[in-house]
Amino acid sequence: MGENRNNNIHWYAVYTRPRNEKKVRDLLTNSGFECYLPMVKTLRLWSDRKKWVYFPLFRSYIFVRIDLKDYHDVLNTEGIVKFIRFGDGPVPIPEKQIKAIRMYEKSGEIIHDQEIDIQIGDSVEVIHGPLKGLSGKMVAVNRRKKVQIIIEGVQHSVYLYIPRSFLRKIPGAATV
Repeated sequence: MGENRNNNIHWYAVYTRPRNEKKVRDLLTNSGFECYLPMVKTLRLWSDRKKWVYFPLFRSYIFVRIDLKDYHDVLNTEGIVKFIRFGDGPVPIPEKQIKAIRMYEKSGEIIHDQEIDIQIGDSVEVIHGPLKGLSGKMVAVNRRKKVQIIIEGVQHSVYLYIPRSFLRKIPGAATV
């Protein structure tokens, strides 16, 4: 019986008001919900100093692990704008995507790029390194060889330090 209940519990992405991610995380946690707010360490430069600061990896997004019966309780939390939805309801985020994001967050690893034949628009999967298992669509490569991919289920792109050699094109996936 308990096992069936757990089958209804999934990760979902919610969109928050700008710069409300930590507040929303705290409110949801205090209400008894399991939340995940991936953070990255970034060097901020001011005119008089430099400082390492933690920022959300996905601006205005937080992940919450719930049964859909708790949908309205979560949605009514101060600072939440909406669930990320496609079609009739919120889209569950696969557990492997959450695990891959956690691995990336914990690693703090910066990887140097090598060339491989993957083009913008290709569906890709990370096959090596801290983001192994993460999949998405490659949308850009900047001058410093950062690969930008759109994460499945979130439909939010983020620049990640990841070499093309750590990616594989997903066979049979349509190129955009």
